[in-house]
Amino acid sequence: MATTDEVGLRTERSNSYVLYGALAGVVAGLAFGLLIQFRLERMTAIGAMYTLGEPSLSIGWVAHVVHSALFGALLGLVVDREPLRTIARNPLKSAGVGIAYGITLWAVNIVFLWPLWLNGVGLPGAPELPFLGVMPLVGHVVYGGLAGAILSAVLQ
Repeated sequence: MATTDEVGLRTERSNSYVLYGALAGVVAGLAFGLLIQFRLERMTAIGAMYTLGEPSLSIGWVAHVVHSALFGALLGLVVDREPLRTIARNPLKSAGVGIAYGITLWAVNIVFLWPLWLNGVGLPGAPELPFLGVMPLVGHVVYGGLAGAILSAVLQ
């Protein structure tokens, strides 16, 4: 049976992983956001998800940074279990875990949820389901790799 001190230490450590994951997610999300805005030219589409189809650059950026923080926090929660906790302290291995995580985010969010949501709000030119865009995959790989490496750096 765990003592009160052991439970408190685990809770504090878990909170740190989630907080550091959110921080890593925001930093990685800013880099990914630049790719979305200037290479993919789709930041306004993210805004349209929250304005019922009206493209919005500012809403797109706010939503993207919030998504990045939430997904980063989830990454922190995921790696706060052995053996991933040990792996997360190695920058290269943590970046690898982050890349796998980014691919998973792409598969769930971009391939399926993105087209459903954008078609649901009536955005003209919304992608068909499933959307297998290569550049969004590259962006999510960059996001995941950066988030994993940054998380490792702040855990040191």
